[in-house]
Amino acid sequence: MNLLDVRNLKIKFCSRGIETEAVKSISFSLRENESVAIVGESGSGKTVTAMSLTKLLPPPPTCTVEGDIIFDGKNIADIDNAQLRKIRGRQISYIFQEPSTSLNPVFTIGFQIAEAIKLHFPEEKNVRKLVVESLREVGIRDPEKRYDSYPHELSGGMQQRAMIAMALSCRPRLLVADEPTTALDVTIQKQIIDLLKSVREKRKNSLLLITHNFGIISELCERVIVMFRGNIVEEGLCKDVLYNPQHPYTKALINCVPRLNSNKKLEPIDYDKIK
Repeated sequence: MNLLDVRNLKIKFCSRGIETEAVKSISFSLRENESVAIVGESGSGKTVTAMSLTKLLPPPPTCTVEGDIIFDGKNIADIDNAQLRKIRGRQISYIFQEPSTSLNPVFTIGFQIAEAIKLHFPEEKNVRKLVVESLREVGIRDPEKRYDSYPHELSGGMQQRAMIAMALSCRPRLLVADEPTTALDVTIQKQIIDLLKSVREKRKNSLLLITHNFGIISELCERVIVMFRGNIVEEGLCKDVLYNPQHPYTKALINCVPRLNSNKKLEPIDYDKIK
């Protein structure tokens, strides 16, 4: 049985009377303890697809979402906000791409992580201990001290680790990582990827990775879904798609990845040749 089944998902945005179809009737699934990447350029529809899973997009008429989102056998596309709040953070949790804007600057790191735990586990007595354990698990040094630190007192890499600690604090079954290495230098990117890998091996949770970077998916994911202009154009095992891509867009994306010891000139994507 799949943990997540997305069926015929359509997402439309309306602004000043102009309607734009961002996602065009896509379907995909995610099994228990499986890691899947959704890859595509900015504007391909991958992030809004991830946000739609728990209704994090603007309400109608600004944005309309159609289709079925089956999570653990239940269609959560039809449930109300009160029921959905029990799923957000507890069953499905997010790591956003800009920790500096996702973290509230006026509250301490510990307070923000504790808030999620108190919401989903109101019976928990020693919340501070759980927060400190979460910070220690993601590799933050001196977690007792960092509990009382504000976001601006942490580096970009430490902020992202705090975001991961927050996402994992309620032990979700599905972790959605939206461009988790954006705006981080290469060394910190590697550390974050290794951290996510080790957390998955320990927690056995499912992972949905949203990225434009083909260079990181082989280390984290088993399957990959390629999106182009709101459509899924290719899907398969990472090794198959990376080494034997079938769709022209997938081939163009892979060819855009620079490689060491290669004299091959990087070519821009020729959209006129892609259907």
